[in-house]
Amino acid sequence: MTAVVGNPAARIGAADIVSGKARYTADLDMPGMLAGALLYPTITPSRILRVDTSRARALPGVMAVLTHADVPGLNRYTYSYVEDQPLLVSEFAQYPGDAIAAVAAIDEAAAQAALRSIDVVLEPLEGVFDPIEAMRPGAQQVWPDRPNLHNHLVIEHGDIEAGFAGAAVVVEGEYTTQLIEQAFLEPEGAVATVDVDGTIVVYASCQAPHRDRGQIARALGIFENQVRVITPYIGGAFGGKDEAHVQIHAALLAQATRQPVKVVRSREESIRTHVKRHPIRVHYKSGATKDGRLTAIHVRAIGDTGPYVNAGAEVMSVLAASVFGPYNVPNARIEALTMHTHNPICGAMRGFGIPQGMFACERQMDKLARELGVDPFAIRALNGLETGATLPTGAVLREGRPMKACLEEAAARSGWHQRDEFERSPAPHLRRGWGVAANIFTVGLGRNTQDSAAASLEMNTDGTAILRTGAADMGQGAHTALAQIAAEELGIELDAVRTVTPDTDLTPDAGPSSASRATFLSGNATRRAAAAIVESLLQTASLVTGRPLDELTLRDGHVQAAGEQLATVAEIAAEAKEANLPLHSDGFYVMEYPETLPDDAYPYAHQVFTFGTQVAQVLVDIEIGSVTVEELTIVQDAGRVINPGGALGQLEGGAAMGVGYALFEELHTTGGRVLNDTLENYLIPTSRDLPPMKVGLIEIPEPFAPFGAKGIGEATLTPTAPAIANAVADAVGVSLDELPLTPERVLAAIARGEV
Repeated sequence: MTAVVGNPAARIGAADIVSGKARYTADLDMPGMLAGALLYPTITPSRILRVDTSRARALPGVMAVLTHADVPGLNRYTYSYVEDQPLLVSEFAQYPGDAIAAVAAIDEAAAQAALRSIDVVLEPLEGVFDPIEAMRPGAQQVWPDRPNLHNHLVIEHGDIEAGFAGAAVVVEGEYTTQLIEQAFLEPEGAVATVDVDGTIVVYASCQAPHRDRGQIARALGIFENQVRVITPYIGGAFGGKDEAHVQIHAALLAQATRQPVKVVRSREESIRTHVKRHPIRVHYKSGATKDGRLTAIHVRAIGDTGPYVNAGAEVMSVLAASVFGPYNVPNARIEALTMHTHNPICGAMRGFGIPQGMFACERQMDKLARELGVDPFAIRALNGLETGATLPTGAVLREGRPMKACLEEAAARSGWHQRDEFERSPAPHLRRGWGVAANIFTVGLGRNTQDSAAASLEMNTDGTAILRTGAADMGQGAHTALAQIAAEELGIELDAVRTVTPDTDLTPDAGPSSASRATFLSGNATRRAAAAIVESLLQTASLVTGRPLDELTLRDGHVQAAGEQLATVAEIAAEAKEANLPLHSDGFYVMEYPETLPDDAYPYAHQVFTFGTQVAQVLVDIEIGSVTVEELTIVQDAGRVINPGGALGQLEGGAAMGVGYALFEELHTTGGRVLNDTLENYLIPTSRDLPPMKVGLIEIPEPFAPFGAKGIGEATLTPTAPAIANAVADAVGVSLDELPLTPERVLAAIARGEV
């Protein structure tokens, strides 16, 4: 039984957040600070014929007006391996978030006046808005020099022709997921200033401060050691801040004016301009034996990434590498197509392609169960992955026990096998139904990618420690978990650890806070940093106490042997310092892939996975099409729980986002422009929309993980939408294969009577 890891801990910074003391980017103020703003096109797509900034530059209070010609370095975002998105556009305005100019002025009113004074002449161009139409021969091109199809990934496993030939039943389905918004509480913002030594210092709400530092340096034409990125409190991100948004523009304006500049997006501007969750259409074909065992699948998924690649190809590749679900699939052909259109740009969002793929997979599993007349839980258990199974990517599953453990626990907690005791039609216009969805979720960035993290620890002679991490905490509790890991290793109380949060001058690079990787990679880096300090402490304790090294442990602020407290950690730390033993150490961890993949395997295959199962109980009003989620059971594999309170919060928060994804969240567009660009008309779940939740965690430690722990923040939203969709289909007896399940779609499906 450990002292810190596994016990509840208050989130670091929680008191400041709830009391209003926490300072976010928009709260920062500096003497002489200028207001920054960006000019966006009024017509898209369009060709830029003229941009005249002379009137704007002459206005009183305007300190800088920048266009593409004023970018001293690389005029590109460099998030993706394809650097195709300009910071300030020069020839084409492809979507409403393309910035044409950036201004800095003495206040917001002057900045807006400058934007209005810039003379821009645009030539309208024919738009491409349907990714399916964009694939046809002779279709209008988004870019004149490259095809609309950016990438066509194919993963082959086994022999699908033989697999389908041996199937007793073959089921096909078409599934559509929608364009949605991250809807983080804090819109994007950055404050940039020039330090006394000429360093560009940028405060930004971001998920990858060290990567942002590199992008800023390249754009400004300076070295990375001339840029410093500091991350204040972050008011949510969900992937939408996993890239530079306004940081580089703020830095360019500060460099040009030599004054501090603040750029903060309004809610409307944020929704119109930043990346979204990819809308994806999936054709799914499954074959199974009479008893329900899968024989083959063929999946073809088409994702709309907008005019720029951004994370599009990566999102589609993660979908392809998981769309088979938590099931043993002996034969598979999986295709993922990344398409360009003039729709809003899409990129990282919580789940990174897996929610879309798992919606299709889990609806498909229910259709197979219906076709075969078997219980939806039974078909999932029959096909569930086990340790040692080979996935369609070629990876071999290290630890598969959580898959069926989650199924069994969810069935028990939800009362699945007692559901017939409930009234299916409690009123003439009401229908009750139950649905289950299982899940597989990847951890880390995958093989053959740069996936590492560093951390730094320093032990003080009073028994306290300082942890330095570049891992961003957007509310998921990463800093708390890492501090718990440090405290556990050093044998001290959690409140004895102070965490220095992301600052590229003070903290080591932990990589992006994405891909459910922070606990796994930074946790391992923290443990490695602690190892050298622990060695110094125990060696010193052995000399001081005369006890053998192998008898000594660090716990509860003391050096112990067989439960006896021999000395405090503070006393031993002071002795270690006197002996010139190291009390500072850096830890570095690279995601481990000791297994060798077959030559024909998918080269970016993941090796670490989490599993989960959710059960939804719904009530459908067949007269008006409304869906009420009466109860949601959530069971998630965590490997090992570092902070139980934080983990349960992640489960409930993820499921809340999943409810919105299932029932009403959707960005509506026309001609590539978002129509519902406020939180008044873009619907997200409120507390009144959320059902009672039964929540459970499965702990089966993951090999290579710190204390066996895996990230769970993204995985928990993934099964919610398919579980609800399966429950609605169970209630009304028809198939619903397009998200969200709005009343209009529910009524239309009932009218069609499609099974």
